[in-house]
Amino acid sequence: MTQPIETGTGRGTGTGTQSERSRSLPGLEMHRFAATGLPAGQDPRMARMLTAVERNFYEEVPTGAALDQVLELHGRDERTYVGLYDAGADPAESDPVGTFSSFVKPLQTGVGRQLDAFLISEVTVRSTHRRRGILRTMMESELSRAAAGGLPVAALTASEATIYRRFGFGAATHQRSVEVDTAGEVTLASTSTGSMNMVDPRDLAEIGPSLYARALAQTPGSVGRVAAYAVSETDSWRSKNDGRGTGLLAAVHHDEAGTPRGYVTYRFNGWDQKVPSVKVGVLVATTAASHRALWDHLVNLDLIRRVDWGLAPDDRLLENLLSDSRRVKTTRTEDHLWLRVLDVPAAFAARSYQRDGEVVLAVTDPLGHAAGMWRLVVRDGTACAVLVEQGGSRATEPDLSQDVAELSGVYLGGVSAELLRQAGRVTEHRAGAAAELTALLASDRPVFCMTGF
Repeated sequence: MTQPIETGTGRGTGTGTQSERSRSLPGLEMHRFAATGLPAGQDPRMARMLTAVERNFYEEVPTGAALDQVLELHGRDERTYVGLYDAGADPAESDPVGTFSSFVKPLQTGVGRQLDAFLISEVTVRSTHRRRGILRTMMESELSRAAAGGLPVAALTASEATIYRRFGFGAATHQRSVEVDTAGEVTLASTSTGSMNMVDPRDLAEIGPSLYARALAQTPGSVGRVAAYAVSETDSWRSKNDGRGTGLLAAVHHDEAGTPRGYVTYRFNGWDQKVPSVKVGVLVATTAASHRALWDHLVNLDLIRRVDWGLAPDDRLLENLLSDSRRVKTTRTEDHLWLRVLDVPAAFAARSYQRDGEVVLAVTDPLGHAAGMWRLVVRDGTACAVLVEQGGSRATEPDLSQDVAELSGVYLGGVSAELLRQAGRVTEHRAGAAAELTALLASDRPVFCMTGF
């Protein structure tokens, strides 16, 4: 039974306000509405939604001007929210027991190639309502809406690694935390060029977005940044010192012609630490020379003996930048961007390829979006995926069988189909087919997601 309050249009996300009584969850009702960007006093429904999200993540709930700032930023992202409420409850006066937000941003699929992706965030279920199917109800509903709206892939970052595979998501990129020992004399393997200039973080408001956009275009696996980065990298959160800054430091690299090519933000960890150190916030480089210059700056900071970075690529570039690679210590490696293919032909047509090839993939998908046997043919850098018959006298037999989660994980080329075969996640019916798919999907740049959401 669907009870529309006010319907609107949107590309797979549903930007109007709707209410739907859940048949699978008796006593609960789903409400879907768009973030307006209005202050809490003018949109109490969104204020309660955000409060529920923060509480469920055990975060401090913003109030007053700080809350209004977050609401405005979510409005800029054009987020759509879904909440599950007690049946008959008014979202402006009641808290949801389940939350889910979505918005559309570009996903870089190769140098010069991108597609619109359905990004999922703020997924929570109140601790008193776990194991009742609330997450499944929200996820399946919104993935269906995204697919119907023509979005070929969905993406999220996961707080736990075991939650989303059952919905068809596979880990497509990885990240690591590193500690760089900068005590004594530290040198780079190659001389840096250009100049570094310390700036007020607020100065990044002018150059940060354009530099990130250029770096994004070069980094397969990265997505467009959420609006909150405009506040975090300029150190202007209203919840921290009323937006007047908290000591964040920033430096910009200019090439020999004086053109900005990259920037980094970092924060001193305090003199109470045993080893004086800084923690990198955002590091954006649009050229290899800029990347070298940014790290030349960081490893030569006065009085600092260690640089920490919690969102480093897992590509070993940093080790090769330094003359002594052993100064880099990896303290944590984990999955980052999880992808979910919703439209096989559209997704594979939207990425770049370095070689020709052909492979037949049998894909299982409990939700049905990517299910079937697909012949993937790549010619002259362009891919075509078509459904083929299985069984019968004229049938085509698959080269590989996999769940949609595995297909989604290898899609960008950052995860090897051959390694998944060895792990038992992919079944090979023709010898060498997994290695062929790995080579076919290989990216010409390291696959890495530069941002969280």
